Amino acid sequence: MTNTYLLSTQTANKTMKSIIGLLKKTQKWILEQKIDENSLLEARLAPDMFPLKKQIQIITDNAKGFSARFAGIEIPKYEDNEITIDDLIDRLNRTIEFVGAIPSENFDNASEEKIVLPFIQGKFQSAEDYLRDYALPNFFFHVVIAYAIIRNQGLPIGKSDFINDLNLQDL
Repeated sequence: MTNTYLLSTQTANKTMKSIIGLLKKTQKWILEQKIDENSLLEARLAPDMFPLKKQIQIITDNAKGFSARFAGIEIPKYEDNEITIDDLIDRLNRTIEFVGAIPSENFDNASEEKIVLPFIQGKFQSAEDYLRDYALPNFFFHVVIAYAIIRNQGLPIGKSDFINDLNLQDL
């Protein structure tokens, strides 16, 4: 398995599973606190930032986007029509399934890929530069913002909810 495969697909899927855990805690918490689900999904850290719902959509767009680019396959398109936390969990699960189904062999030539982003015309990045300088930082930016929005709304979560599921082994 290539480093690109491990750092992109495995990192994305582990992180999206953590987000699902946060969203499930959020569901339980909003029921206990009698908080309106829609107002939480529309919550944002600052007026010019995307709300929680859009942050989750961007997380999945990033994960399927960079994984597909490295594998040289078409990026699936999702409608941004989620209106509940369950809808967002379904979207995350679909993305985990898509990313997890890409064979590791598809990443064998990823280091030779010229990554062209549709919003930067006439330029490309090497796969390594793209992964290090854009794909993972952008992915984690939206993950952290989603976490911060949930935390800012009052849900008592901590770093262990964000990191989640360490692969610990005996010495």
